[in-house]
Amino acid sequence: MKNIYMKSLVVLALLSSTIDAKEGDFYAGLESYGLSGKYDVTDKITAQGIVGVWGYNSLTVMTGRGLYKFKEKEHYDFYGYGAISSWSWDNAYYDETVIGFGAGVGAEYDIRGIDPEFIPLYLSADIGLQMANFDHYNGFSGLGLGFGLHYKF
Repeated sequence: MKNIYMKSLVVLALLSSTIDAKEGDFYAGLESYGLSGKYDVTDKITAQGIVGVWGYNSLTVMTGRGLYKFKEKEHYDFYGYGAISSWSWDNAYYDETVIGFGAGVGAEYDIRGIDPEFIPLYLSADIGLQMANFDHYNGFSGLGLGFGLHYKF
């Protein structure tokens, strides 16, 4: 299971180094349960990948999210998102991987709203429903809260 962390980090690094993004389109940081990379596809649509590296109870989560900014202001945005994830866990008896889905809403704040001289750092918070149905493990479907911190390149 620990090998998947290294493989995920390598894939995330390769993807971020091959994206032909103009300045200000790519973000990197932390999102609730792991490492996150975000890319502004358009002014309204952002793609996000999250690699769950915190390893709660031998759990690994790799998530792809699409964010739609439906309200934009100078220093903050409100968005809705849809997500698809690969959830894996193992123990001495079982090893399961399932596909999960999620949807929710959130807000992102540019800290430069407080101090314009500060670095381009963004705080985010979201709430949504998530569903992952394991055969031998319960507890990963329901309401989820997320928090993020991203640096915008």
